[in-house]
Amino acid sequence: MSIFDTKNYVWEHAYKPTHIKDVILPQDYLNFFNKIIRGGASMNLILASSTPGSGKSTTARALANDLGSEFLFINASDENGIETIRETVTNFASTGSNNGLPKMIIFDEADGMTPKGQEALRSYIDKYQDSCRFILTCNHIARIIKPLKEEGGRTMVFDYDLKNPKYLAELREKVFKRMTGILTHEKIPYDEKAVNDLIDLKFPSVRSIVTTLQKYAMMKDKIDSDIIPYVQIGDEFKQIVLSKNYTECRKYINEHGLYPVDVFGYLMDAIVPECKNKGDAITQIANYEYQSNMSSDPSIQIAACLVNVFQCI
Repeated sequence: MSIFDTKNYVWEHAYKPTHIKDVILPQDYLNFFNKIIRGGASMNLILASSTPGSGKSTTARALANDLGSEFLFINASDENGIETIRETVTNFASTGSNNGLPKMIIFDEADGMTPKGQEALRSYIDKYQDSCRFILTCNHIARIIKPLKEEGGRTMVFDYDLKNPKYLAELREKVFKRMTGILTHEKIPYDEKAVNDLIDLKFPSVRSIVTTLQKYAMMKDKIDSDIIPYVQIGDEFKQIVLSKNYTECRKYINEHGLYPVDVFGYLMDAIVPECKNKGDAITQIANYEYQSNMSSDPSIQIAACLVNVFQCI
């Protein structure tokens, strides 16, 4: 296998489910999507979850595959203007499908669209309701305009509440089975407790779990208990932030391979209580966390957030 074959080399892509039955979801959720598949066509949906990496985009693609729908995938945080909506959507939705089934347009990260872009999307949902279905994914449902999300309206909002305690045991078992299956297939020796501890730390972001496993396995050729100190943020980072040492903060983040969601979560949980101006610190973290979801380089948002949080300490 060539190292440049990114689809296969990156585990997240190589093992991404392509059918609903393989997506890691609670059985209740699978029942919902399977009823759509049996019905032969989807309604317009908004898949919402505050946690990146929880499977919203994967679900949308898998649903389109299982329905046999021709679909167009648009990263709405990158292509978020009215012109994109007008040209891309019209070109795709205005023509009939090859198999006679409704087409599907998936707007990933739809909360990154401008309000005017969302207004334009609303009109096209109405215009092409007979020939095309729309699925929107988002991390911040509050940033979706009301006409797109109101009950009984153009879409059905489906909340990915994967942190719900009643689903935890079921999902942890599924995640553990999937992760150990990947490691076995890749011939990577693993400590079951280390895998379980990583799941406890990273869940419900399956993407973060599988990416962390691959990164550590590429360095160590195994998964052992040292994976937790590698990814867990220690007290030393707290002291570095409180001392307002920007250079050491960046060094720590890079050396420990921390993801934006980890850094922002730690700032909120461990640093805000130490701040003199807690309100401003929370506002800064919230704003930069949101912007990082739409940034091509989230490390810039983390850097700016740190500088602003320093002023609140």
